[in-house]
Amino acid sequence: MRACLAVSAREPDEPIPHEVLEAARWAIAEAVPAPADRWRTAEWISPDGGTALLAWSNEPPEDPFPDPLLTSGDRVLSYCGYLGGKGDADLLLDAAALGDDLDDIGGCFSVFRAGPDGFEAATSVTRACPVYHAEAGGLRFAASRALLAHLAARAAATGLSRPAPAYDVMALQSMVRHGFFVSDETPFEGVRAVPNAATLVARRGRAVGVVQRPLPEQGRAPRGRGEARERVEPLAEALLAAVEPFKWHDRPMRLALSGGRDSRLIAAACHAAGVPFFGATHGLADSPDVLLAQRVAEVLGVECEVTIDKQRSGAVVVRHPLRRAHALVRMCEGMNSAYEGVNRWAPFDPEPRSSGSGGERLRGGFLSDQPDLTRDGVHRRLRTVFLAQREFLTADANAYAQRYYDRWADRYERDGVDILDKLHMFYKTGRWLAGSHTATLMNWAYYHPFLDNRVARAALALPVEWRLSEEPLALVMHMLAPQLRDIPFDGKRWRFEQRRPRSLREWPGWRRRATPPSTPAGGFNWRKSYGPELADVFREHILDGPPELFSILDRGAVERRLAEVPPRRPGQSWHLLSLSVLLSGAWREPEPADLPDIEVPAP
Repeated sequence: MRACLAVSAREPDEPIPHEVLEAARWAIAEAVPAPADRWRTAEWISPDGGTALLAWSNEPPEDPFPDPLLTSGDRVLSYCGYLGGKGDADLLLDAAALGDDLDDIGGCFSVFRAGPDGFEAATSVTRACPVYHAEAGGLRFAASRALLAHLAARAAATGLSRPAPAYDVMALQSMVRHGFFVSDETPFEGVRAVPNAATLVARRGRAVGVVQRPLPEQGRAPRGRGEARERVEPLAEALLAAVEPFKWHDRPMRLALSGGRDSRLIAAACHAAGVPFFGATHGLADSPDVLLAQRVAEVLGVECEVTIDKQRSGAVVVRHPLRRAHALVRMCEGMNSAYEGVNRWAPFDPEPRSSGSGGERLRGGFLSDQPDLTRDGVHRRLRTVFLAQREFLTADANAYAQRYYDRWADRYERDGVDILDKLHMFYKTGRWLAGSHTATLMNWAYYHPFLDNRVARAALALPVEWRLSEEPLALVMHMLAPQLRDIPFDGKRWRFEQRRPRSLREWPGWRRRATPPSTPAGGFNWRKSYGPELADVFREHILDGPPELFSILDRGAVERRLAEVPPRRPGQSWHLLSLSVLLSGAWREPEPADLPDIEVPAP
């Protein structure tokens, strides 16, 4: 992965204090859980000392990995994630403004560019590679990690060389509800995320501003199958371009395969583009994901590695929840819940990897599981997004969230059901996924074709109701790998043929695509099906947690929920455990290695 921090003095004749730059150099070890001796570092400071761009990389100094900083004249550029073409960095260095050419560039990235007059920091349309910004002590900051921007800004505000974080506790109310942010807030005071498809412009002597680029306009729904195939051709072309970076490597790409649609579509794109790859899957031996992934790989003529989940006497062995939460908060900066699992730091492996992560971008986001698209139905979903689990929160926290609900309820009157797709892109993709995406980039050369800037834009140009039908995905998959047409999915059929095929001629194939029967292994999720042993851990570390947590929580409601075994809403326990670890500051200490693994009975 690469990490970036841009700093610029607000006034033209003011330099950046030496102490702030020293604090920034220290802060990288706090902001990213990686050994200091594994970083390649690079710095650029303007001749007058008023603007700086600092960059770190744990990638090897060889193709296809870029240097941490790239220069052209009096400008310098760094980016996180990856760009779709090898000449794209030069294009961005020489562009008149950072943003003019971003919409035509592929990849999943954030870009930082600095010069004597200040800096610019830009996000792609999905912002899975985020940009965070802050301002303090006459300085402006933008960084790829929220804590990096926060600690540098705290040093400027307090004069401390090694400041402690200051938390924005009220902003954590959405973490209680969902385990991720549904706003541009962060856990840290004064730090916000730059919106999707936007550029933060910090010119010296001028007000800082955010320039948002327009999202693609949706065309009308196609009339007939021929026009439908024509309409999805740009999406198919964008997917083929999105898998081209795999060819920059000297080894096959490892694709995380499952029984679902999304990873299968990536396999189809790689197959059509001639990308060397193999499948990798894991789970219990008879789970549908394992069986169907093997079948997809066989049909495409590639290998499939299978890892069977660790079991012991009918139980799944899992890491202690406190250790899991510690690692999650450290890696994701408190912006994800330990209900999700992310990898820990490991020496960087240049093997190219990918998955179907982010496929909801092509299927309508939150629309894909929203059966009621009436006005009342959409408003109920908005209440779920912004006001769910209100019984756990104080009146002040609920009033705080109400403002976000009101804003999006008003937007519905203008944009209709499309707001559920945009909400998903802005917050589920752009906030929830960003943490785990950073974790994968730390360990591997990881690519996300569905988060590719051009792929996402090609999808957004299609009518959201049509994407919801899943017909565009089916058409693209059949274009790229028609031999996958009749392999069933784990779970439901394509939405557009849920009840019946479209013609009598398609009945035989429709029957072959019948979804396989579910098995106990397929439906088992140890994070939800835990018993007294895990419940005791949650109660101890939440109820005895930092008092700040209960400034937004109703203790009585939390006690009643934690007394449920098995729990009705297990995700809540994981969210609260994560917040307890965050606010206690325990995540800044070494992970408690003496806590034993726990066995959860499996079916």
